Amino acid sequence: MRNVTDLEAALRTKTEEARAAVTANMERAEAENRSVTDDEKAAVDKLLAEARDLKGQINRKKDDAAIIDQINQLTAGLPSSATPVDPSRGGNGNGTGLAVVDRTRLSLGAQFVASEAFDFIRRGGHKHASHWRTPSAELFVPGMHGATLTTDGASGGDLVLPDNRPGGPLPLLFRQLQVADLIAQGTTDSNLIAYMRETTFTNAADTVAEGGTKPESALVFDATSDAVRKIAHWLPVTEEMLEDVAQIRSYIDTRLRLGVQLVEEDQLLQGSGVAPDILGIRNRTGLQTAQARGTDTNADALFKQISNITINALIQPEGIVMNPTNWQSIELLKDDSGNYMAGGPFAARLTRTLWGLPVAVTPAIAAGTATVGAFRTAAQVFRKGGIRVEASNSHSDFFVKNLVAIRAEERLALAVYRPAAFGDVTGLD
Repeated sequence: MRNVTDLEAALRTKTEEARAAVTANMERAEAENRSVTDDEKAAVDKLLAEARDLKGQINRKKDDAAIIDQINQLTAGLPSSATPVDPSRGGNGNGTGLAVVDRTRLSLGAQFVASEAFDFIRRGGHKHASHWRTPSAELFVPGMHGATLTTDGASGGDLVLPDNRPGGPLPLLFRQLQVADLIAQGTTDSNLIAYMRETTFTNAADTVAEGGTKPESALVFDATSDAVRKIAHWLPVTEEMLEDVAQIRSYIDTRLRLGVQLVEEDQLLQGSGVAPDILGIRNRTGLQTAQARGTDTNADALFKQISNITINALIQPEGIVMNPTNWQSIELLKDDSGNYMAGGPFAARLTRTLWGLPVAVTPAIAAGTATVGAFRTAAQVFRKGGIRVEASNSHSDFFVKNLVAIRAEERLALAVYRPAAFGDVTGLD
């Protein structure tokens, strides 16, 4: 049975087939000075019906996963009605009878309240010492272990927001995470990723006469490395708030996790490389020469950079990162009759793709510039564990004020195997 990712890929393929069929029918009819035939229309209708069926399968799977995620969030941290957890089967071994849960299916906050770190609070450990520190809780983030970060129940789940009442303050809003989803994921136990980076490929292959000397090609690699860097921050919280399971889950999900991941997204794309920064993709040496838009449309300029990478780096680009302002110009394109090229405001919202490539639309890249690249093939993120969350009152005068510092951090490195597989497009409108 296909999963959501496979179904979404099939849906993209099917919609592209339908679009190509419509274009071919119109061109054929125009060349033959006739109208589109009923058979040609029926072939397109069949493709659209298959696409609608795939869309329905995707929606049903996401609905089922959302229900499972809601159940997991409601039961996270509750004692099990069954026998106490056996440590050999993944339990915490402290005799509390906490249920065995699949952490990869829970939100980060739900993972924290189901961990030994929160069990320390639940048992009142923070009340029996003047200075204390919880055990470390390593949280598993979908997308950091090979999965795509989505709102699907088997992935990150919807953010758990504080219970805001009418007239009260509104929850803070954050931009959606996009860039990390494009890049291949990996893990490491070291503090340095060493690898070979391709710098030059000279193809001298040619026809050779019988007995003739064969031409010699050249493939040059440089040994390089990228350090594992840390992204971290902390937040103060009252002990009363810490004891409130639902509230602390919301607090962690909407603040600590996103704070770390938003900085990660910026670093992966355009980190300076000056310690402690990651060297982002766009600041690497050996990238394709930037493609200026000039008099082209945004879409045409992007296609030219796709072609540049395909020809010069011998690799097919796999994604585009673009600012929302420039994507807006593409979605609002109209033909000479005033019809929207992308379906218009009353058509179903299609997956964001351009020239068959997924488009990550994010403010992480400045307006006017887009990055095209073979993100999954030519680059990889290596993570040392997941996001770690710890709590302690051993900070300043927190003990006397009943305050707690909650810290979140992650360690990761970015390897770019072939810098020429990436290039910018500038001057977009």
